[in-house]
Amino acid sequence: MKLDKLQTLLLGVLCLTYIAPLNRTVAQSPDKPTIVEQSASLPAPPRGTLATANYKPTEKESAFFSKLAPNEITTGSLFNDYFITGKKGSFIGWFGIVRKIEEESNAQQTKLLVEHKYFDGLTDTHIQALSFEGGGDFTAVLSGTGLGIKPLSLVKVYGTVTAEVESVPAVHSDYVRQWDWGQFTFMDLYGTQKGNKEWKKLNKVKDDRMYNPFPKQKYYEDRLGPRNQ
Repeated sequence: MKLDKLQTLLLGVLCLTYIAPLNRTVAQSPDKPTIVEQSASLPAPPRGTLATANYKPTEKESAFFSKLAPNEITTGSLFNDYFITGKKGSFIGWFGIVRKIEEESNAQQTKLLVEHKYFDGLTDTHIQALSFEGGGDFTAVLSGTGLGIKPLSLVKVYGTVTAEVESVPAVHSDYVRQWDWGQFTFMDLYGTQKGNKEWKKLNKVKDDRMYNPFPKQKYYEDRLGPRNQ
C-alpha cells in the first residue's frame, strides 16, 4: 500500500514537470529592426560648377531598389503625375519629410508620419535634390525603436503598402535611407501638389526660390518649419 502511494506521488511529479510548461505563454520574438541607413555627405563640386546625375542607391539599398516595379522607380515629374493612393499591396520606394515620430516600446516599433515628395530620378551630383511638392502624407511602420530617425529629415522608405485610411497609405517598412539637414535640397516645383495644407503653411519662401545648392539651417527652417516643433 505504501508503494502504491509512492508511485502515485512520483507520477504526479512527472506530470507537473512535463505538462506544466505547455501551459506557459511563449514569448514572441520581435521582428528584426528595420534597416535605417544614414546617407553619407557627397563631395562638393568644383568651384562654379553644378551637375546632375541619375539617382544612385547605396550598396544596402540596392537590394530594395531592385524590387521596385518600373512605374515605381520615378515618383512624379514635369510630364507625369504620380499618386500615392490606391497602391495597397504594392512595393514602393517613396521620398518624404519626417513630420512626426512615435515610438511604441511595448510593441517595439516606430511609426512615422511622412510628407511625400515627388522625385523624377535626377539629382545633383553633390546633394540629394527633389521636388518641394508631393502626393500627400503617408505613415511608415518600422520594426524597433531608437532607430536614429530625426524630425524634418529627408527619408526614402521602401516597403509594402498594407492599408489606406482617408487617403493616407500605411507602409510596412523594410528599409529607410535618411538624409540630414545639409544633405538635401528642393528643386523649384514639379508635380501637382496634393500635400497637407498644414505643412504648406510653414513655408515662408516663394515657389520660385526653393532651390539652393548649398543649404544651411535657415534654408530648412524657412521651408519646413523649426525642428523642435
